[in-house]
Amino acid sequence: MSLDSSNDHIVRSWHEWEIEGRERCVILVVETDVEMRPDEPGYDGAKLEEVRAAAVAASRRTASAVDRIRIIPAR
Repeated sequence: MSLDSSNDHIVRSWHEWEIEGRERCVILVVETDVEMRPDEPGYDGAKLEEVRAAAVAASRRTASAVDRIRIIPAR
């Protein structure tokens, strides 16, 4: 799944599964170039909130149920 390209700070996204016994959890992983550590230079809470909002909107558009969203820094 690819997120809406309207957010320039989302580098890529994908689904992961966590399986424990019979339980399955679908996670939408979103990779971003936005600084995520509040103590670091360049941190912008508003930009991070935009990434979060785009990820939530994408999770609602997907045909499969997304149980969690994980936002990670770009490598």
